[in-house]
Amino acid sequence: MRWGILSAGRIARRFASALAHSSTEQIVAIAARDADRAAAFASEFGIARAYGDYVTLLHDPEVEAVYNALPNSLHAQWSIAALQAGKHVLCEKPMATSLADGLAMVAAAQTNRRLLMEAFMYRFHPQTITVQQLLADGVIGEVKQVRGSFAFLLDDSTNIRLNAELGGGALYDIGCYPLSYARMAFGVCPQQATAFVAGETVDLSVSGLLRFAADHVATVTCSFQSAWNQRVEIIGDAGWIHLDRPFNPTPDLATTIMIARGRRHVSVETLTIPPADHFRLEAEGFAALAAHMAPVPSVGAMPLTESLDNLATMEALLTSAATASHTVIHKPTIMPEWPVGMSLVH
Repeated sequence: MRWGILSAGRIARRFASALAHSSTEQIVAIAARDADRAAAFASEFGIARAYGDYVTLLHDPEVEAVYNALPNSLHAQWSIAALQAGKHVLCEKPMATSLADGLAMVAAAQTNRRLLMEAFMYRFHPQTITVQQLLADGVIGEVKQVRGSFAFLLDDSTNIRLNAELGGGALYDIGCYPLSYARMAFGVCPQQATAFVAGETVDLSVSGLLRFAADHVATVTCSFQSAWNQRVEIIGDAGWIHLDRPFNPTPDLATTIMIARGRRHVSVETLTIPPADHFRLEAEGFAALAAHMAPVPSVGAMPLTESLDNLATMEALLTSAATASHTVIHKPTIMPEWPVGMSLVH
């Protein structure tokens, strides 16, 4: 597939670097608001055409698919414009900053009969596809709990992630990963959401609890205020699966999946997954899906139904935090005959 990229930012560079090693995908155009920056990007990656505006790229007849790597607040506007121009669209996460915008994007894709997909690249990594197969095979029984976290220390006050007008915040940037993983593991949309948020202009840290059913729950945490970490644990009634780097594996390093089997005395094994560049696999997988406009066996995917569910869930989490719609826990009063520090275990 012949690609055009909107934006010359960091994630666009990562995408271009990955496609440089693809035998099937080619970037033919790049567009940025700054024409000089677009030209420099094109020169670095050997891209034929550089544009100083987005509209011109969308009307380039050579461009078959658009990778939308613009700031979050611009995802809906320019993805819809690209779809209306007859291009397939791979849009960076989050697909939009509201469920209403997400629905408008889906409508544009359906009207113009083009593929729209949210760019959760981890869904194309062999590690994720293996986990999906393990769950489908019932290796850990029925999934009961999912615990996911993603965090890193963001100490640059000028970073776009801290700009509320551009759709900044930890939940949109990194919290969407463990949230989407939980949605994938359970296979349904959560029913209830409760969250606590730290931060004033944007959310800097979020801790959320999602209820999928009476005994199916997930905890999701993300932060710009913590040391780097990412992990997922999926707990079933017959074992568990643990991943130390589920969302953004290093492309030249193997990854591991820890699997515990058994209800009480578990046996643990480790599966090693060979190195893979999930950005390249994402682009190649997207092209295969666009060619068939239907699921392709052994190729990952990010279904639009899941993207819309995730948008609804993020809205619910932020609403919960803003309205304090959660149960208040009253601290127990220490009785005089129980001195502080005294053990109640005899």
